[in-house]
Amino acid sequence: MKTKFILILISVFSSLSVFSQKDKAFFELNHDSQIDIRAISSGSYKSITVEISNFGSEAVNVHFPEGGFFVNLDSTEQNLVVLFYDKILIAAGKTQEVLIGTACANPKRKVPSNKRTTWVYDYDIKVGDLIRYYHENRDFIELITGAEHHETFEKRHNFLQMCVWVYYNADKKQILDFATKYLFDGNKEEAILFVDAFYPMAVAFIEIYKSM
Repeated sequence: MKTKFILILISVFSSLSVFSQKDKAFFELNHDSQIDIRAISSGSYKSITVEISNFGSEAVNVHFPEGGFFVNLDSTEQNLVVLFYDKILIAAGKTQEVLIGTACANPKRKVPSNKRTTWVYDYDIKVGDLIRYYHENRDFIELITGAEHHETFEKRHNFLQMCVWVYYNADKKQILDFATKYLFDGNKEEAILFVDAFYPMAVAFIEIYKSM
């Protein structure tokens, strides 16, 4: 009987600890007094490391929704858009890191400098909904664009990257120049093949999405 009572108490306290967690989107933490967020660039547009310290008295669950923005304070360098939802639970008094998959929002700008930490955080719900629609309906998107263009993580990243550029009406020549330099290490022929394949697919996907 005593053992059963102890187990009940443990269950109650566990439940209370779950309910005491706070949920925050990362873009809500620009001026949070208890949660410190620090994004650290690796010199790539494809991902960014985020370090979060929780100075509060309860755990916090930080969400990184699709469409979240890392806004670069250097206007000559790219802003980054979250492509793949993620979340991280940080206990009170602890610090943790998470690697977030991103896309470049501005192909005419330079890739973010390595170790850059000067960012503010924002959210574009419309591009977020577009990216989320892709993830939730990928089987359908594969039917209309070809499954071979989505069969690996790298190809899915490239497709979503093109969708972000098309959504923001990026200049096609700037996309080609970016792809040549950063995706294909100076090989313009490979970059042309990539743009010729993925650009019309992204346009078709976005038109279908907008018609829904």
